[in-house]
Amino acid sequence: MRPSSRPAAQQGISLIELMITIALLMILSLMAFPMYTTWIASQQVRTATEAVLDGLRATQGEAVKRNSAVRFVLTSGTGWQSQLVSDDSVVKEALFSEGALKVKFTATPAGTTTVVFDGLGRVLDSAQAPLTARITWDVDSSKVSTGVRKLRVVVDTAAATGVAIKSCDPKLSGDPRACP
Repeated sequence: MRPSSRPAAQQGISLIELMITIALLMILSLMAFPMYTTWIASQQVRTATEAVLDGLRATQGEAVKRNSAVRFVLTSGTGWQSQLVSDDSVVKEALFSEGALKVKFTATPAGTTTVVFDGLGRVLDSAQAPLTARITWDVDSSKVSTGVRKLRVVVDTAAATGVAIKSCDPKLSGDPRACP
């Protein structure tokens, strides 16, 4: 038999092909990184907003169930608690998770961290009278990142049902998801 003059078929990949593939992956990763960090920050804002909404609704339900005043307390940076007004005992509490610790809350009226519900589920002011103002918390990422979707938690006593607890997008207008 005569030896073949053809070179043997190539097995695997060459070093040049491997380096080109790694370079392309690095370029694509660097392009995607800013969008990924914005998406993560937006998810953290959404998680914190949902946690506050759950806490407000649980506190309101607890007040109706017990037929007595129950206080919702937003503990800055850690979570929330439901406390009985009569003896300050904690009924329920939750800690923020899933990166929700990396958000900041801005309250209107300024410094508001407490909402009191009476036995009928109505919001009370500090004098134990029905609240006539709206309470809001703007939830934003604590990171300096452009494009993060900010949300707002609203406790509105002007709702047709008595008390509306909802989240909304402060940038929208003329949309059901817009803030009142």
